[in-house]
Amino acid sequence: MSVSSNEQEHRNGRSAVGNHVDMSLYPPFIKQLDAKLPDYTREGDIEYPFEEITGVGDENRIRGNWSNKSDYLLAVIGFTAGVGSFWKFPFLVFKHGGAAFLIPYLVMLCLAALPMFFMEMVLGQFSSSAAISVWKVVPLFKGIGFAQVTISGFFAVFFNIISAWTLFYLINSFSFSIPWSNCANSWSGENCTLGTRIQCREMNGTLLVNGSCIVEHAASNETTVIPLHDLNSIPSLKYFHTDVLMLSKGVDDFGTLNWYLGLCVLVCWIAVFLCLFQGVKSSGKVVYISVILPFIILTVLLTRLLTLDGSISAVLYFLSPKWEVLSDLHVWGEAAVQAFYSVSCCSGGLFTIASYSRFHNNVYKDICLVLLVDVFVSLIGCLLTFSAIGFTCYEFAIALDKFQIRDGFHLVFVFLAEALAGVPVAPLYAGLFFIMILLVVHATQMFVVETIVSSLCDEYPERLRRNRRHVLTTVCALFICLSIPFCLSSGLYWMELLTQFVLTWPLVVIAFLECMAINWIYGVDNMLDNAKWIVGHWPPCYIFWKVLFKFICPLVYLSILCFLWLDWNSIEYESYQFPYWSILAAWGIASIPLILIPIISIWQFCIAKGTITQKWWRVLYPDDAWGPALAIHRAEKFPLQIPEARRLLLPPEVEIAASQRDLQDDIPMNSGVLTAGRSSEFAQTTDARSIRSTVAGGGDRGDVKSIGATINTMIPKFERETAI
Repeated sequence: MSVSSNEQEHRNGRSAVGNHVDMSLYPPFIKQLDAKLPDYTREGDIEYPFEEITGVGDENRIRGNWSNKSDYLLAVIGFTAGVGSFWKFPFLVFKHGGAAFLIPYLVMLCLAALPMFFMEMVLGQFSSSAAISVWKVVPLFKGIGFAQVTISGFFAVFFNIISAWTLFYLINSFSFSIPWSNCANSWSGENCTLGTRIQCREMNGTLLVNGSCIVEHAASNETTVIPLHDLNSIPSLKYFHTDVLMLSKGVDDFGTLNWYLGLCVLVCWIAVFLCLFQGVKSSGKVVYISVILPFIILTVLLTRLLTLDGSISAVLYFLSPKWEVLSDLHVWGEAAVQAFYSVSCCSGGLFTIASYSRFHNNVYKDICLVLLVDVFVSLIGCLLTFSAIGFTCYEFAIALDKFQIRDGFHLVFVFLAEALAGVPVAPLYAGLFFIMILLVVHATQMFVVETIVSSLCDEYPERLRRNRRHVLTTVCALFICLSIPFCLSSGLYWMELLTQFVLTWPLVVIAFLECMAINWIYGVDNMLDNAKWIVGHWPPCYIFWKVLFKFICPLVYLSILCFLWLDWNSIEYESYQFPYWSILAAWGIASIPLILIPIISIWQFCIAKGTITQKWWRVLYPDDAWGPALAIHRAEKFPLQIPEARRLLLPPEVEIAASQRDLQDDIPMNSGVLTAGRSSEFAQTTDARSIRSTVAGGGDRGDVKSIGATINTMIPKFERETAI
């Protein structure tokens, strides 16, 4: 039918206004339509119109983004490639067959670490939400987010104490003779001894093959035999226990507070506060120092150590593969545990770092790059440690097959410190080493604290987002108070309990629950579809990812958990056996994050509206707010959820060439209103890029009719939080 003259004049009047419409108010696909756009009027669904994402500024102007891609990549690398590459992985390679250990490690890296790393990176980037808010995907398991934030709090205190120890060593390295390089100190004790070769050379003696030294005294015609020294009497160990820690006799002997160490704790927390003061804008610039500089220092130290006596032979000896270890299930269990912890997953940090990335960032390439860098850093850490072992064995005249080292604090603060003390120009290389460790630990701690702050601000945006700096100040002040008790004489024993209990198996439990919630309740297909929405295509070998996520990952995490529990032995440090009550206390502290999961699940079910069935529906299906944070990204797939896209998809100004009969056949109406089910189907099948239609059977322009009023009434309203 023909259009009335009044309607035509109304269109011509509106067209003049449409010529000056701000196109940034509308989805990108509207620009490709030959439509006369009306003035913008807010419908109430979102806070502001469509975002401008083509410039150089932040894509998400409310929450912020990384300034550039390099900031983001360095942040992920700094968070994942932590101090474990220097005090755990070399010990496992040393203990379990040399280079042969790399085979189970790489296999478990693909089966245990890669899936969880992929999942957290994708969901964090897709939703632009930190550890708590990301669980809008399955509201029943929102307690996992609170558990991750709680564990991040334990990690923050743990890494701060490591930073304080390192800073203490660094300050004392600025001297002509570093304190732990000799026994001429008040804390050295009577049985403090240097290396056999060093002491024998100083006394003009003769070194025997068995490591003993014979010293002949010409004046008295006497011969003195200096036996092989015990590594437990070296000055670096006594310095660590007596001067740095003021170590007490047990976990219940709190002793005195080392105020120098307490000041180091305060300085480290102030550094974290300043680095996070501007959020990812400031931390994204700090990573250029805290991530790149350690690689430079590591190269310098490795080059120097490889030139020392005995280093090359030790590297070749310890990396020589012993293939028989591949048949040992215990080795595979150790490899699985190390691979799982090596990427720092399940603590909420990956959600947070990825949430500040741009929506269409290619996360596939980032995952591959970060994992390769993580493996590379672990291998370099092995070379550094083994070259130091070779030099130490040469100085102490110890056979390589009889040398034993310990992992953890002992490896970094005792053994490597002792090895560097014997290097020419020792203060320089010791200072570089502790600068490297300090920066590595600081990078990890920085994003652990950022995880806590961002998670709280995202969960309670109305109250906390505008006061982010106040939240950061409160968090840092709280953790300063929690860190000071570890500066007491019993602090090392409590750090051992944290390492053995609190920061180990709870992460595996969270990984299992997270895997089941995402892959079985939310659906692995939906998660992979989210990845496709981000990148533009599915990851290669789609079936492999489905099988890996749904079946292999849960079994692997249960196996790791069983291995950790069954392999548990009584805890001891040196010759000290931890009392039973301290072990029970550690189990209780480790259970705190996990207890939050069922408590918050019950709370989520209770506050859900509706009948029992509707409650289960609401807590098991994604929340209405789940999805991309920005309206412009939501409109890419579901334009009818966005008011501006919904109104412009078929507005009065877009003329549809069709007869009245064809219009009635295509859109069945009941009193002028389309049913919600038909509307939902229409929303999923309509291509926003081809709004205009022509009459079948010819290209002639037929009668036109505006159905904008009908469309506006037939589209259901959506209660969504978009763009904020």
